[in-house]
Order: sequence, then structure tokens, then C-alpha cells
Amino acid sequence: MLKTMLTFLASWMLSSATFGQQPEKLFPQEALKEDLRFLQKKLENKHPNLYLYTQKIKIDRIFDSLANDLKSPMTELAFYHHISIISSWIKDGHTILLPSKKTMNFHNQQSKFLPYKCSIIKNRLYVDMIYTPDSSLAAGDEITAINNTPTSEILSQLKIRQIRDGENLTYPNWILHQYFKSYYSFHFGHPKQFNIEYQRQGIKGTAVIDALSNDSISYYRKLKYPSRDNVKKSGEGITLQTSTDQQYAILTIKDFHNDVLRKEYHQRFPFVISNYFREIKDKNIKNLVIDLRNNQGGDIENGVTLLSYLMSQPFSVVEKYFEVDGSESQYQLRNTSGPCKGLHDPAENIFTGQLYVLINGGSFSNSGIVAAALKKYKRAVFVGEETGGNNMVIAGFSKDDELPNTKVHIEIPTKQFLLDASLPLSARGTMPDFPIDQSLFNEDMALLFILDRFRQNK
Repeated sequence: MLKTMLTFLASWMLSSATFGQQPEKLFPQEALKEDLRFLQKKLENKHPNLYLYTQKIKIDRIFDSLANDLKSPMTELAFYHHISIISSWIKDGHTILLPSKKTMNFHNQQSKFLPYKCSIIKNRLYVDMIYTPDSSLAAGDEITAINNTPTSEILSQLKIRQIRDGENLTYPNWILHQYFKSYYSFHFGHPKQFNIEYQRQGIKGTAVIDALSNDSISYYRKLKYPSRDNVKKSGEGITLQTSTDQQYAILTIKDFHNDVLRKEYHQRFPFVISNYFREIKDKNIKNLVIDLRNNQGGDIENGVTLLSYLMSQPFSVVEKYFEVDGSESQYQLRNTSGPCKGLHDPAENIFTGQLYVLINGGSFSNSGIVAAALKKYKRAVFVGEETGGNNMVIAGFSKDDELPNTKVHIEIPTKQFLLDASLPLSARGTMPDFPIDQSLFNEDMALLFILDRFRQNK
């Protein structure tokens, strides 16, 4: 229901399909304009949040400008680069544009990439993990330029083409933090070498680094960082850790998608959550930390189930749903059906103690909905970063499609979720009560902050 960018990139990057030599096919201007018209019409006919943040007249002008600038044939990736800037005008985190599956599979199988996992902190790019035998760069080095392009310009180019809800920037930052090498390749290509300028403890340096295939990158990642693999392990989608003195417990929820939890983690959300909250009650836990960081969302019913163990009174999650009224000649919305409307009752074994919630830009979609509900009812203390999404209204129930000529992948949401009509349209996510910036070298400063509060109150 609430698919995310992570879902597509993760599944496509793991695809085993192979293709022959991929020509840099040039598409004629008329074919590109036809694709652009197709995209605009699809958005106008289906997207319930199309004009939520930007007026129709401005969106129309953007499409006119994009069409007028199509003055010569383009490759698919050049066209993708050209049109993806629309993301910063529509400002919807569920409106996905990606290169075609064929193109992505080709490059994932046969092209080479920047062999580093990079972290973006305060708009600066740092080396996190090193997927190459070359030791020229070290973890913690700041990359200031790649192939003579300043990092500030690279990040600007990537961010302006990245999805987000409203004025929220933590979600696009989070996506680039997770997938910098992929998005760099989408927009800057696949050079055989990277001329990198960097800083280490204030001292500038340069290095020439060979690009590596995904197979090589995977090999060095497993070799150097065996504890930081991305493998989903049975029983680890939802976990509960209790402190030895039973002063607190940490409930980590990595995903709300039923299919992911069942197939990858072999867990059923209602069953696992019910058992955990029974354990919390039996052990008389007074402080609970729920970690929703990097949780890209999923089935809204699971969010309601979680909330039912945290609320002592009936609560609302989604007030109304809207969709584009296709029977009208002009764009307008109409009421429609959707899950989990109305009031929901608390469950048995509810937790009534002190609740902390860890959030970041990757707390998106259904995680953002859960956070918004907890904020609405003043039920939790939030620590970390602003969630992705919007705390008043989001979109979902997306439909996949592709542009007819270039086959650029598109996904367009079809329903608007009105979470809380009493709020102004802030164009922001749920804000933390205690902002904690992401740290370098993976120190969990947000969790350490909470645990320190527990120690002080002991």
C-alpha cells in the first residue's frame, strides 16, 4: 500500500537479470515530448497531492519549460536527469521516478561504481565504509570534489531531483545517505576512475580511485564489514531488548510491511507485538524506547496495532481519504474509502509508562503516520531527526507505470491520507523534542542520549 523508494532500489539492485551491451540509444525530440505529456497527464488524472504544495499554474509552467528545453535527442538517462527535477516541485515522497528496470539492471550487472559507502552530514560528504583494496582514503575523510566537480554542486544536483514531502529535507538526505553511489551514477554516469579531492583533519589531499563492479563492492563489504551486512535475518524485523535491571526496554521495528516481515523476517506483526507488550507488562517495565529509524513504513493496520498498545483512550490515525475526481472536467478531489478510519480502541496489556521514540529522515510513510499520531496525543518524547513525510497529510496507494518510449519508471499515489485536519499545512514531518544530529562512525548518539536520561533519573 505504501511503497517507498527503498523498496524499488533494493529489489532492482538485487535483480539477477542480465542484458547484452546497452547502447546509448538516442530518443527523438517528439518521443521525449510524448513521454513528458504522458507523465503530466498521469499526474493530473491520478495524483491527489499534485497541487498541495505548488499551485497548478506553476506546475504547468514547469512542464512547459521542460518541454521547451527538449531541443535535441536524448538518451534515457539524460531525459531522466532532465525531468526528475519535477520532484522538487511536486514535493511528494511517494511520487517515484527512476531509470527503467532494463537500464538499472544493465548497469548493476555490467558497469562500475564509486567503491565507498558515504555519509552526508550537514551537507558534507564523508567516507563511511571502504569497498576497495585501495587505502588512499580512510573512514572519516571528507570528500570535497569528485572528477573536478565540487561535492556541494553534486549534492545540490542530486537533492533538487530527489523526492520529499513538502519542505522536508531529512528524507531526501536519508535516501542519498543510503544510495549515494547509485544516484551519483544516475546523474553523473559511470567513469572508470574517480579523481577525488578530500580533507583529513584539515589537510587536503587527492587520490585517483578505480571504479569497481557491484560484485567486487559486495565482496569487499562482506570482507571488511561482516557485522554491517544488509541481510534480513529471521526474527530480527521486530526485536525487544530489556536492560538487565529491567529499568527500560528497546522495541526496534525495522518494517511495517506484512510481506517483508513474513517472507524476510518470518514474523507476523500482531502476534509478535502482542507477545512483546505482554512481556513488558509482566516485567513491569517503566520506560520504553521505540526505534522507528530507517523504517520505511508499510501496512497502516500494523501501525494502528502498535498504537493500540500505547494509547489509554480511543484514538484516530486517518481522518479521511481523498482521490482525484475523474468525472469532473477540472482537477478536484472527492472523498473515498480507505483503511483504519475512525476511532480505534486500546488493546489489552497497554504500556502506560514513559515512552521515547527514536526517529530520523528514514522514518517515512507509515512510520511517519505512527509518529504523527503519538505527537498528536502527546504520548511520546521524540529524539533524533525530523521524520520523512508530513504530519498532516500524505499520499499512498501508488500505481506503477512506465513512460511509453524511454520506459522511465514512474509510480504515482492515488489516495490522499488526511491525518489531522486541525493542523496547518506545515510541509514538515514530526519534529524531535530533542534534536540529535547523525554522527560519523555510526555512534548512536540519539540512543545514548536517552540511556543517559535513564541513568540520571535512576
